Amino acid sequence: MDKPKIMSLDLETYSDVDLGKCGLYRYVEGDFHILLFAYAFDDGDVRVIDMACGEQIPREVLIAIDDPQVIKAAWNA
Repeated sequence: MDKPKIMSLDLETYSDVDLGKCGLYRYVEGDFHILLFAYAFDDGDVRVIDMACGEQIPREVLIAIDDPQVIKAAWNA
């Protein structure tokens, strides 16, 4: 059996609510935005999607996020 792909993810976010004072749920209920979405597959190059400028997450990435055979390692997510 082939080794499953590993997907590394990192998010940079903004909210008008202070995460340290209010907790995650209130943080994302405020004026919350994902600014940058970074990802890499296995040992491949890191790619950064600038969502603040309107870039879209590629379909292959969305499919990989939903695929139980792809191992995910995420920071700030």
